[in-house]
This record gives sequence, structure tokens and C-alpha cells, in this order.
Amino acid sequence: ILYPHESVNGTRKVVDIEKYPISKKYLTKHKEVLSSRTYVIEAGRKWYEIWVPHDPLLWEQPKIIFRDISEKPTFWLDTEGTVVNGDCYWFVVDKNNPNLSWLALAVSNSSFIENFYDKKFNNKLYSGRRRFITQYVEQFPLPDPSTDLSRNIVEMAKTIYDRTGKLDTSILENELDNLIWDSFGVSRPN
Repeated sequence: ILYPHESVNGTRKVVDIEKYPISKKYLTKHKEVLSSRTYVIEAGRKWYEIWVPHDPLLWEQPKIIFRDISEKPTFWLDTEGTVVNGDCYWFVVDKNNPNLSWLALAVSNSSFIENFYDKKFNNKLYSGRRRFITQYVEQFPLPDPSTDLSRNIVEMAKTIYDRTGKLDTSILENELDNLIWDSFGVSRPN
């Protein structure tokens, strides 16, 4: 992976390409195309920078990843330090309150969120796909995490996660979906 940013004393910085002659040689082959990205140049960035840099120190941390464009919400937990592809977004799991992350993961993958998304943002693309971009996802509601219902949602989400790929989880997933609707005090549509 060729990544043109690094963390120095907790601050993200562009790498000095002169220190990496092999990378410089590769990037220079593509300099014309890379330099033509006027939005990068106009933002005061180096010709070889990427538009949306991430903090490489955060890659190692557990995170929730989600597809940018998808017909249905597709959020998953990464605990392996994956470098996230450019067609996905991600946020770091709250180490001080991991159950909140499980709650967010469960709600984000629910039919409730599909319904919420369609009513709140009304933004469908080709073939019924939705954009799950940060400005939408940050507005997703969460039920009160201190309730018994929310604690049940968290435990069921963990159980489904542990069983995925080993056992059929479809019945549990349906029960979880119903719990999420209940946690917001509304009935799941038929």
C-alpha cells in the first residue's frame, strides 16, 4: 500500500517523497494525471496527495466500516486493523464504551435505519441504492443505551457476530430487527 500521509507526534502530515525514491519513481510515472486534480492542488496539497487522507494511527484500532453506496445498510466491525478502501467510510469504536458501538452497529444494519434514511434524506441513486455518507450516518438515531431493551440489542448483536459464518443467524437477525423498532417506540411495518 502506498499511502502519502503519516502521523508525526499525533499530527497527520504528508510524507516527504524525497525520502522514498521507489515510491517517488512510481508516482512520477503518473504525475500528469495526479497533477490534473485541480481540487487537490487548489487546496494547497502536494500533487501526489490523496484528497481525503486518514490518520494511519487509527487504522489499527477497532472500527465500524460501512459502504458508501449500497442498496441496504452494510456496516461491519473490523478488529484486525484493516486499511479501509476508498469506497467505504469508517469510524473508530469508542474504547470507553464498546457497548455503544455494538448498539450503533445493530441499529445501523436494521430495517429501521432503511426506513429512517428514506424518510429523512430521500436520496436514492440508481437501482435503489443509497449513499451512506458521513453527513447522513452521523444523524442516525440511537435508543437510550441505559435501557434493558438496548442492553438486549447489544447482547443479541454480539451473539449474531459470534455465530456469523458458523450457524444460521437469520432468526436472531429478525428478532434483533424487531427489538430495534421497539426501542424507538414504533412498530415495524409489515
